[in-house]
Amino acid sequence: MAASLSTSGLHLAAALAATLPLILVGCATPPPDPAQRVEFDQTNDPLEPMNRAIFDFNDKAYTYVLFPIARGYNDLPAPARTGVHNVIRNLGEPVVFMNKSLQGDASSAGTTVARFLVNSVFGLGGLIDLASHNDLPEAKAGDFGATLYTYGIGEGPYLVLPLFGPSNPRDTIGMAVDGVADPWGYVLYTTYPEQIGVAFGKGINLLSTKVSDYEQAKKTSLDFYAFLRSAYRQNRRFELGQSPNTDDSLYDLPKDKSDHP
Repeated sequence: MAASLSTSGLHLAAALAATLPLILVGCATPPPDPAQRVEFDQTNDPLEPMNRAIFDFNDKAYTYVLFPIARGYNDLPAPARTGVHNVIRNLGEPVVFMNKSLQGDASSAGTTVARFLVNSVFGLGGLIDLASHNDLPEAKAGDFGATLYTYGIGEGPYLVLPLFGPSNPRDTIGMAVDGVADPWGYVLYTTYPEQIGVAFGKGINLLSTKVSDYEQAKKTSLDFYAFLRSAYRQNRRFELGQSPNTDDSLYDLPKDKSDHP
């Protein structure tokens, strides 16, 4: 049954990836008015009213529900939090290996395998990150959104997801593909309650590192929504090896291979 689920997941991933260009064309059509076109090119946020509504929902959910939990998590001893973070990262290595292989980055793919073996066998199942201490660095841009970028798919318009926050159509589909490609969902946490619990744990682990920065930016930003939109895009483009001011298009293949993630 696990094999059947895995096959179905891969078929779903392929279907999502195949429909991505159509989604981007439908969402990112520039306005004909010259003045509106200038603003569109600067923000590429045609869904702004919907995005702001979701942003307001997320802000309330973070402030009143998730951040208090994240602060409680931060009260745990640092070694415990580090161990949880290391285990989560180690469990993600198979998906990173898949994406680095698809990106044609054999060196990073091989390093990812070595990291997983070292940390799983000698690092107590990933609790201790021995690989990083032995010159086996964690790969960057090891997600399917980065893989789509490598094959020339642009990010498309800005998109705010419920609870997940800033994204875009390319990375949203990439996140879905990474989810169905995660092998542990078929062998370790196979029921919906387990999967929800793992997703929640990963989210709190991530949020726990961002509470202070989020709250400080919220206090100092005149338009917090616009600030996060800009910050997300710049950080993501930097992660992919792009210039922060790169103009997005449907097909956005780097000019030379050295710009690939």
